[in-house]
Amino acid sequence: MKKYIKILFTTFFLLFIFTAPLYALLAQTMQSGTYKIISDTVNFGGKDSSSSNYKLNETLGELGTGNSNSANYRLFAGFWQIQGNYISLSAPSDLALTPIGGLAGEGSEGIMSWLVTTDSYAGYSMSIESTTSPALTSIDDSFADYVPAGANPDYNFSILSTTSAFGFSAEGIDAGTRFKDNGIACNIGTNKTIGKCWDGLSTTPKIIAERTTSNQPTGSTVTVRFRAESGSDHIQKAGSYSAPIVVTAITL
Repeated sequence: MKKYIKILFTTFFLLFIFTAPLYALLAQTMQSGTYKIISDTVNFGGKDSSSSNYKLNETLGELGTGNSNSANYRLFAGFWQIQGNYISLSAPSDLALTPIGGLAGEGSEGIMSWLVTTDSYAGYSMSIESTTSPALTSIDDSFADYVPAGANPDYNFSILSTTSAFGFSAEGIDAGTRFKDNGIACNIGTNKTIGKCWDGLSTTPKIIAERTTSNQPTGSTVTVRFRAESGSDHIQKAGSYSAPIVVTAITL
């Protein structure tokens, strides 16, 4: 009789900086072929001051500053009000992979997607980490964290027939350089081929997505593809396996 392994992901998320409800943001910038004025103000003075311990950004003579809101809008009035950055990160449901055989070599894949939205003109960075090592475990067994053959992710998911492993790949327009490819290798080129460039989770955060511009109000979708595989000559104990992870997005 073939044994089956149920694999369930429990996910945890950290939301940085932005904790208030999302509001539509509209702004006007002035620009030419050479310059862009992101924000401006009418006042009679102001400058940047700093010491070894502090930095002060100031304007003098502004009128009508502060926060105000209604049921549909929120206004941040004043030059320095609009210099702040927000970032939001959606929270997808847990991922349950389909069962795989524990006596014969089989694998299972699934994806999770996050919508990242920020008004930071410098963009954002997104990382992933596991809370356990190895990441995918049951009460009395585990899948090894996937280890690429070299310094870069493997273009194809590949393990020995006598082992089992659990890995991931980042996908989407903002996928990190490490997960982009040229059709045969990873961390080189501009492609993001679906189901390619595999790496292993770690308790140390790994960058999976980044951009250097604002993406509000539509945001960017970052997808992580997970794969668990047991080799044809490997016996994986039956059980319920879980992999708690933490995904973090911060403004740059």
